[in-house]
Amino acid sequence: SRSVIEAAQWAEAVNRAGQLRMLSQRLVKLAAQRQAGVEVKRARGAQDEAAQRLQDNLAHLASLSLLDGQPAALRDALTRAEQAWGALQRSLDGKAGLPLLAEADARAEELLQAAEALTAALEASGARGALRIVNLCGRQRMRVQRLAKLALLAGLLNQPERMALLPALMDDFEATLRELEQAPLSTPDIRETLAAARDEWLRLLRALRGGPGIDVQGVLAASSDALLDLFHRLTDSYERSLQLIMS
Repeated sequence: SRSVIEAAQWAEAVNRAGQLRMLSQRLVKLAAQRQAGVEVKRARGAQDEAAQRLQDNLAHLASLSLLDGQPAALRDALTRAEQAWGALQRSLDGKAGLPLLAEADARAEELLQAAEALTAALEASGARGALRIVNLCGRQRMRVQRLAKLALLAGLLNQPERMALLPALMDDFEATLRELEQAPLSTPDIRETLAAARDEWLRLLRALRGGPGIDVQGVLAASSDALLDLFHRLTDSYERSLQLIMS
């Protein structure tokens, strides 16, 4: 039925727009990882993949007939996200080095804000409060990439003040993780994935605290990617569950 199709489209749109937030942070995190010499070859491939996914998500959102008849502000939010991506892409395509890395990070912050506005506009236009859990879970993907990015850049750019941003980010991640663990919408797969995410989150926290023999940069790279994969799975699981409920 039409309601089933629209429910699926709105849930996917919120998910894809939410991915833009994560991708803005992931692209710079991977660039920083390459600059730091951490799994350079894999990071290069992952960066190319992230850039392609970002481009594909923007193209998909722009093609949605679902947006026809929606307030102009929604299309404007999409346009701003496209423009912000263009600016970030130009920075990433430039000659590698610390000055350009700092510039790319500034452009990524602009894309993050544009993606936040777009995701919020889509959630509001969908007029379905249940979409919030897709947005909530999806934001965790951004947070874990942002956390790793900030920690890497603090050392690379000799800007220890970036570390002062971590506690609030970690508190937000922890609060959202608890909310998801307590949410009534749950399945065995969701509960299993949340448990794995909790374990990996604790591993990342231990690395950030440092200690003898801990390869902080290596753990940050690996653990943030593992958490990203887990929250991709969770977001997809919530999206599928909500499509059934909303239809």
